[in-house]
Amino acid sequence: MLSVSKSRFLPWPTSLSLKQCTQIHAQMIISGAVHPSITTNLLKSLADPDIVDLSYALAVFRRIPRPSNFQWNTIIRACSRNQVPQESVALYREMCREGVTPDVYTFQFLFKACSQCSSIREGQTVHGNFLKLFDGSDIFARNSLIHMYSELGHIEVARRIFDGMDQKNVVSWTMMVGCYAKIGYVQIHQFEEAVGFFKKMVSSNIKPDVVAMVSVLSACSHLRELDLGKWVHHFVSKERIGMTRHLAVALIDMYAKCGDMDAARQVFDSMGSKVLVAWNAIIDGYCKLGKLDVACSLFDQMGDRDLVTFNSMITGYVQNSSFKDAFLLFSELWHSGLKPDNFMIVSLLSACANLGALYQGKMLHAYIEQSSAEPDVFVGTALVDMYAKCGLIGEAKQVFNIMPNKDVLAWTVMISGLALHGDGKSALDHFLLMREEGIRPNRVTYVAVLSACSHSGLVEEGYFHFNEMVSIFNIEPQIEHYGCMVDLLGRSGYLKDAERLIQSMPVEPNAVIWGSLLGSCRVYNDVELAEKAAKNLLVLEPQKDAIYILLYNIYNSTGRWSSAVELRGMMEGCGIRKLAGCSTIVIEGIVHEFIAGDRSHPQFDEIQTMMSAMATRLKLAGHVPRISQVSLDIDEEEKENILFNHSEKMAIAFGILKLGKNIPIHILKNLRVCRDCHSAIKLIAKIWNREIVVRDRSRFHHFRQGQCSCGDFW
Repeated sequence: MLSVSKSRFLPWPTSLSLKQCTQIHAQMIISGAVHPSITTNLLKSLADPDIVDLSYALAVFRRIPRPSNFQWNTIIRACSRNQVPQESVALYREMCREGVTPDVYTFQFLFKACSQCSSIREGQTVHGNFLKLFDGSDIFARNSLIHMYSELGHIEVARRIFDGMDQKNVVSWTMMVGCYAKIGYVQIHQFEEAVGFFKKMVSSNIKPDVVAMVSVLSACSHLRELDLGKWVHHFVSKERIGMTRHLAVALIDMYAKCGDMDAARQVFDSMGSKVLVAWNAIIDGYCKLGKLDVACSLFDQMGDRDLVTFNSMITGYVQNSSFKDAFLLFSELWHSGLKPDNFMIVSLLSACANLGALYQGKMLHAYIEQSSAEPDVFVGTALVDMYAKCGLIGEAKQVFNIMPNKDVLAWTVMISGLALHGDGKSALDHFLLMREEGIRPNRVTYVAVLSACSHSGLVEEGYFHFNEMVSIFNIEPQIEHYGCMVDLLGRSGYLKDAERLIQSMPVEPNAVIWGSLLGSCRVYNDVELAEKAAKNLLVLEPQKDAIYILLYNIYNSTGRWSSAVELRGMMEGCGIRKLAGCSTIVIEGIVHEFIAGDRSHPQFDEIQTMMSAMATRLKLAGHVPRISQVSLDIDEEEKENILFNHSEKMAIAFGILKLGKNIPIHILKNLRVCRDCHSAIKLIAKIWNREIVVRDRSRFHHFRQGQCSCGDFW
């Protein structure tokens, strides 16, 4: 044990435990030996970051009769280090009241404390007191000021202090690079400032330290500045700077975000002990490039995983349309005891929307409602999108209506959902409400508005909004807006107007534009314009089966038999086959898939029995199969069989068998619903008194009592 009587003459130990400090303090009290140097050293030991016991240190400090400037500084610094900044400021005020003059070190510690207080007024007050006592030339105090103002978000003040410094050291430059890199997360141009400062730092012959290099690598990651990032890596190697974990992770993240995964992997593999954040950075990089097999392999090799790891993988799966894998991984996360955050919830809701996975979407909604976390506008918007794309537009409206805050994206998603369900009038009503709320529409909003007009055949309204987006909001029409207008005009029968609009476009029409026109030509059997559209389409997408099928059907419908035979020969010669129709239905959380002509379903016999009953009752109700849609050279009965075995009819038969009478039947189809199926499903809904919702390639159809929500406009 250290003796108090000898400690006046012996060097104070560099490291003491809390227990040793209390023993020394006890001896001091018992012996009455309260020498200033012993008290100061004891206070320093208690304030040491490794053993800090702030309450004990404050108690010792309060028993000092007249604390010296150094002792005041020690306790002020301890409070700042221990994240009790308000106590540091309070002690400073007390110090001034006691008549003790603060020195430069006092203010260095105070500037750090003020940066933690998040109070610019407190910081400015202390800064003013500093300037009353000192000329402000001390480089260390100025560095502390730069740090304080940058932490408080006043980067322009930090910049003025930096620019006013006659001398700048590596810390000064590093502070500025770091503060610009940090604020770049909310103001992207600040990343450019960070890079600019780093380049000036190097040109001023200031050798950057590891902190500066980590900061500039962060900026390079966001700006995709691969060349500068490589230069930093080369500098590290050339100067033989130790590769710290922070630096290695920053390099991996930079290379990954810049798309150079070979270099990222090289740094990753060179790390001895790989920290979790390094695993996360490399996995995220592979996921963003779509290399999910490599990402999954690394994921399986990991020991510990955190929420960031799962987020990267799940987001990667969703962005690469591997929705089922996303849900499997979410299940693994759930059983690991980790709780999903809002970012992950949004990704999974997006997967539900794309899969039409209503069951999983409702489970996520239930989790959100039970969770203590406050749902933000992004989660609310994702819920609206999920319900709309899963066929429950009513639920989408309910979620939207109770959202406390709605931004332009939330309104746009709601308008788009209503458009998808063919409720153009309601979509335009919401657009009007949005503008009354003071929300300014953007380019995407107008795509949703024009899409609503297109799905509902609102030609006048479509023209009105197409023109006002330019005249009122200065939004120049993009190809997506022209696509909506071409679709609206074509499906409304204004084929020549649609063609003239295409010719007047300031940009080259893409496959979507020509495909929309070709689809309209199929509705109105305009052979000449169809051939023109198909010719342009075949240049853009020569292997697309839908082009040949649409034109082939137009030829058949107009009696151009030789042209139809010639086109079929072209398809066979090019090895192009028609994409098989596929429909899915979810029963008790299980996805059942049906393909026309496929007999593999385990309950196929029951389904066929139901389909026979459906066929009989449809004929009794007056349904006449549109056998003209079948172009094969077979007899009429076989054509009827082919039509009736379309995948959506099989899925509906299964739904009638397995779902209660009050439960709507939801079907997801990969192709556009054909005319025969559309007219048949209207009758099926009426005969069986069922609500049937079909989501095809372009929109939703709600069948009730012999009617469809599309009004036969699709």
